[in-house]
Amino acid sequence: MVMSDGKIRSIEGIVGVFNDFAKKSGLKISMEKTTIYLAGNATQCRQEIEDRFQFKAGNLPVRYLGLPLVTKRLTSNDYSPLLEQIRRKIGTWTARHLSYAGRLNLIRSVLWSICNFWLAAFRLPRECIREIDRLCSAFLWSGPELNPQKVKVNWDSICKPIKEGGLGLRSLQEANDVCCLKLIWRLVSHTDSLWVKWIEKNLLKKDTFWSITTRYQGSWMWRKMLKYREVAKRFCKVEVNNGATTSFWFDDWSNMGRLIDVAGARGQIDLGISKYKTVAEAWRGLRGRRHRAAIFNDIETALLSKRQCQTEGKDIVLWKGKNDEFRPRFSTGDTWNHTRTASTEVTWHRGVWFSHSTPKYSFCVWLAALNRLSTGDRMNYWNRGLSAACVLCNNALETRDHLFFTCDFASAVWYDLAKNVYGARYSTNWHDLLVSISGNWKNRIESFIVRYLFQATTHTIWRERNGRKHGEKPNSTALLIKWIDKQIRNQLSTIRESGDRRYDLGLQTWFATRS
Repeated sequence: MVMSDGKIRSIEGIVGVFNDFAKKSGLKISMEKTTIYLAGNATQCRQEIEDRFQFKAGNLPVRYLGLPLVTKRLTSNDYSPLLEQIRRKIGTWTARHLSYAGRLNLIRSVLWSICNFWLAAFRLPRECIREIDRLCSAFLWSGPELNPQKVKVNWDSICKPIKEGGLGLRSLQEANDVCCLKLIWRLVSHTDSLWVKWIEKNLLKKDTFWSITTRYQGSWMWRKMLKYREVAKRFCKVEVNNGATTSFWFDDWSNMGRLIDVAGARGQIDLGISKYKTVAEAWRGLRGRRHRAAIFNDIETALLSKRQCQTEGKDIVLWKGKNDEFRPRFSTGDTWNHTRTASTEVTWHRGVWFSHSTPKYSFCVWLAALNRLSTGDRMNYWNRGLSAACVLCNNALETRDHLFFTCDFASAVWYDLAKNVYGARYSTNWHDLLVSISGNWKNRIESFIVRYLFQATTHTIWRERNGRKHGEKPNSTALLIKWIDKQIRNQLSTIRESGDRRYDLGLQTWFATRS
């Protein structure tokens, strides 16, 4: 893409550069395959341009690198390619062979990457985000059939951090806000980009981002950025060196905060420092007068203190990061944590998500921890005509707490595998076990084995229950114990072969519990 001011002289110059390049490299531009887009005053000389050059004339808006080039708010037609791309991706995945965890990974790695590409340039409308959330939720729970009736956990809960009981996906609405703040960071930190230079020259001019009052210039996205100034103010500070690029009134460079908020508009008159002055220019005009108002004396003291520390280096813009520390870089994750609304941390997250776990096992235990598995009592609540009896023992109401591991069948499997592993902590009570696996154990290997055993057993019991529910041949407790034992041995062997030496004694530890 080559930018022009729309005048004949400018376009002739561009064509001349292409011709010079062709003479030296042998690579000639194809005029017939080149499209010119005209806007603003250039439309007045459209006919003359079309007559003099062989370009094909196009009409705005147009897509460039997969994104629409628009200056107004995105309409449904503008963001429909994004929705269509997501639907097309979902349609190509054979989700019938994917577990919930597999679909979650596709959403996180593929669909969220597509959305982040758009978010880096635009603030997506709420209607668009709601539709994306609806598509991803339906895909996670039902696969490509996109059936919203099969949702087990609402999408807002899924988009919480793992520590708060979610799946660690970032809400697109929250990501929308963070990406807008990132654009503000690029602007106030004077990033070396064409976009920043254009904004500074054509929109800001002598003004600063914090002080500009004209809301009707620029694009719709620019006006959205202006609305986020109050949010961005608490994230941004400036470390003054030479003071050349720091606004005296509107940048937060002193320990007093933004001086325009402290002294008000009247301060410009009392101190004799206009609103456009930088800190460096204020230094040159510093007279050290005494004022009646103590606040003005404090400002002059702060200015003098900074001048005594003056260096030749450039001023450094800082952004609030982890632990409320201001750093010379933007962190998407830290900004997200500062802007989002946090929920209560769950106590069991360490027992569900840990290193070297099997994703589909962790997902099953996560659902069970939230009591969202389709057990008999829950199915009976949805449809009173269904049997709610446990299909493993046939003598009790099938609830989560019964199935894991009070049921006679499940208890026999659990006792054989867990009695020596858990020792004094052995239990068949679901809540006690969840607390136990989330607590501290003697060492890394023991902690992994108790958690992985719990997850592998939970998943196997649930799979056996579903198999019997759908008419499959029942398996004995001995066979289930053999499957779980083999899975744990295979997982420990895989960890050792992957090069993680911390689990070298894992197999010996497991064999010792089986003797």
